Amino acid sequence: MQEKINKLNQSYFITTLGCSKNLVDSEMLVYALDKQGLQRINDPREAEIIIVNTCGFIEAAQQESINAILEGENYKKNGRCRCLVVTGCLSQKFGKELFDSLPEINILLGTGNFLQLPDLLRNNKTASQRFCQVGNPDFCYPEPGKRTLLTPRYSAYLKIAEGCSNCCSYCVIPSVRGRLRSRPRETVFAEADMLVREGVKELNLIAQDTSAYGLDISDETNLARLLEDISAIDGIGWIRFLYTYPAKITQELLEVVKSHESICRYIDLPLQHVNERILGNMNRKGSRESLCRLVDSIRNTIPDVTLRTTFIVGFPGETEREFQELLAFMEKVQFDWVGVFPFSPQEGTPAYNLQPAVSRKEACRRADELIELQRSITHKRNMRWLNRTLPVLVEGKSEDSQELYTGRTQGQAPEVDGMVLIKGAGEQDIGEFLNVRITHVEEYDLFGEVAR
Repeated sequence: MQEKINKLNQSYFITTLGCSKNLVDSEMLVYALDKQGLQRINDPREAEIIIVNTCGFIEAAQQESINAILEGENYKKNGRCRCLVVTGCLSQKFGKELFDSLPEINILLGTGNFLQLPDLLRNNKTASQRFCQVGNPDFCYPEPGKRTLLTPRYSAYLKIAEGCSNCCSYCVIPSVRGRLRSRPRETVFAEADMLVREGVKELNLIAQDTSAYGLDISDETNLARLLEDISAIDGIGWIRFLYTYPAKITQELLEVVKSHESICRYIDLPLQHVNERILGNMNRKGSRESLCRLVDSIRNTIPDVTLRTTFIVGFPGETEREFQELLAFMEKVQFDWVGVFPFSPQEGTPAYNLQPAVSRKEACRRADELIELQRSITHKRNMRWLNRTLPVLVEGKSEDSQELYTGRTQGQAPEVDGMVLIKGAGEQDIGEFLNVRITHVEEYDLFGEVAR
């Protein structure tokens, strides 16, 4: 029987839902499982272990996670799967309730427990019984290099901190990921150096709030100094940092971005709203006036900067006048990229019971109106690149044309922004930087030719 169990625990399939922070967790888990001798495969129908790394941030993400778990259950019934593992934010949020409601789950682990999985599988503790462990979300990734990249070889995410202490009223992150825990500066640098030596050309620094990096450390560690450290690495291509809190953007940080060519002229600045009353109810700082000053400061300091933001519409109590204030702000500020989300009430957060509620239908209408406005703004902002030659990171062959390859400028972050369609690139250019002259602009994408 023991021999049979060991044989069944040889192949696994992992699916990762949600954000890039969750992807890094999956990379750590893959590294640990591979060290145990398990084999990762790409076909869930053939996998003996199926792992679902879930997201629990908003209702839509939770439903996507549930659907993925149910799909795993189906492979237990109709495929080779003998062990269904669920981890990630949904596991942390609902814990034993989720475990009890879906009896096909063999192992459920919280965000602070997911690296227990290799030992559980090795010791076969779940061969005859189910296992659920959801502890405090206090995990911090201390060692450099203990992960297997699931991104293309030329691009990687580098997690610089865990958790968040901002405690926005609508957000579950502090409860499922814990408070801010910055990784040591020397550890982050060592991992960045290792990734560059292994061929990574683009490092994307991530955390729940990258601008908070170092605030929980007693020395002078902060994001600006970390960026200076990493920019000194020999052979570094692009450094991009994502998810910054507006109130923590400093002039020191902006000056560092301006003075280092390897740091992308790209600021990801989730504002969520601009009305002071709504921001106060979100437990966020700022006002329309202070945010306008911040955007002006960024643009005055960093020429050609690309600005991305996100907004939440339909937050409880948001009036039509306050929504129109947000529309007017967008029209005035002209962001390059904007993500829009209808408010999704999360049980256990202060905003869950706030009144008066805005109907889902109305929240979606407002979201559509913002998206429609931003479509024309993005096209207008993209027009500034027409007839200019830009460095582009080539990513692969276009799915729509055999003659074109795809890539990104430093103003296009992975997966969330537009792309460049390139004429004149080849297979040998994938993962390399090419100078591309932009010849045509569409709403979200650029078209160009290699400048030889």
